[in-house]
Amino acid sequence: MADCCDDFTRSHLVRGSIARAGAGLPVIEPGMPVPAGTGLTRRSMLLRSAGLALAVYGSGRALTPQAFEAAVAEAAGDHKVLVSIFMDGGADSLSLLAPVNDSIYVARRPTLRLAPDAGLAFEGDPRLRWHPSAAGLKELWDDAGVGVAVAPAIGYDSPNQSHFTSRHFWEVGATDPNATTGWLGRYLDRVGSPNVPIQGLSLDSSLSPQLATQTVAVAATDNLNGYAFSTSNVWGAMQTRMRAGYAQLGSLASADPITAQARQAQANSAQLSADLASVATGAPPAGSNYPAASSAVKTRLQAVARLLGTTTPAGDHLPVRCVTLNAQGGYDTHSNQATQFSDNLLATAANIRAFWKDLELRGLADRVVITVWTEFGRRLAENGSGTDHGAAGAAFVIGKDVKQGVVGEFPGLASGTGGGLDAAGNLRATADFRGLYCSLLEQWFQTEAAGIIPSHGSFPRYAIL
Repeated sequence: MADCCDDFTRSHLVRGSIARAGAGLPVIEPGMPVPAGTGLTRRSMLLRSAGLALAVYGSGRALTPQAFEAAVAEAAGDHKVLVSIFMDGGADSLSLLAPVNDSIYVARRPTLRLAPDAGLAFEGDPRLRWHPSAAGLKELWDDAGVGVAVAPAIGYDSPNQSHFTSRHFWEVGATDPNATTGWLGRYLDRVGSPNVPIQGLSLDSSLSPQLATQTVAVAATDNLNGYAFSTSNVWGAMQTRMRAGYAQLGSLASADPITAQARQAQANSAQLSADLASVATGAPPAGSNYPAASSAVKTRLQAVARLLGTTTPAGDHLPVRCVTLNAQGGYDTHSNQATQFSDNLLATAANIRAFWKDLELRGLADRVVITVWTEFGRRLAENGSGTDHGAAGAAFVIGKDVKQGVVGEFPGLASGTGGGLDAAGNLRATADFRGLYCSLLEQWFQTEAAGIIPSHGSFPRYAIL
């Protein structure tokens, strides 16, 4: 990430350490919010095998193997699933959906602007055109079997231009620097099960703060396919007995609360191991057409599709409710924006399109909604070969029953009172991310936003479904 700013690097390193068991809590510099999750009563275990870090977070009581299996069976079913994809670093919405004919855009971006005939027309607003690398999103927009809701200028009032702080606000669902649970974590606290970690899955070596819970187990893994629960020089039948022994130890009750917590983490880890081991590793269905090039986002989206299609011995789907992952690459484009943005967006958009087709071919499309978001957009005026931190960015909601259209509006690029740019030259938000969250909770998950999104009644609802 050589083109990133110091703040992005600092926030990335801090966040990279917060959710790893045994790593301790990071130093938070003055003025920074506490990362969601650091305030939890956490029972965690780190298991390592080739290329894999897996952690389970949550609380609960010690369970017998029979009770644990019953809990998983009870939680299984055709749950509604939200897959959250984060464009890390502040993706440039004015390149993703570019106002190519606006004279202010042309003047402020003499080298980074898209040509008037570049990209693809955006029928949601004739002033905008899709970036050529966003062809995968455009294909979904054009597909009659799926809806795409586009927010071309989404954010919040009094925007904070720190990666760390703005991302924290989006993750916790509030402009609260002291929040320690994520908005999806609070949803899982309401509807989830105490000790079924696969219900909230972060596809990373650290827990996404979006999934930070207060009472129920959630999990993080950077590789759904490679989990082996390995120990050096142990293999074959001995390895099988070792795993069984660990699971049995995890099921034992203890009067000592610390031992009980450790055993519960072991039991949760053993169950997650069994769930992930059941995910087939074969090729995706013919016709899904994932890009040929290898990428992290491709590998993880393919694994999510297989995971959602996996069933228990009773024929029920695994109790997955929320999945988080990062888009390809990083979007903190202070320099070399044209190439870096284009390459990362191309891989992200093409793989999202293929993932959706994969879900359709597996008969899972009616269970899944995808959100794509970023912590903020970029400033209109270019700065050399890049752009600085902005305010409003772009977000997308994709799903079979999603109402196609524009959430909020593109406010234009005029300055001054009523214009689309704020005093600093950044795009003004016309939609609030908390209103989007309230709409998803109420319309997709069919659950009240009250108690999940603070001050929920003060935010607009958008017709997403």
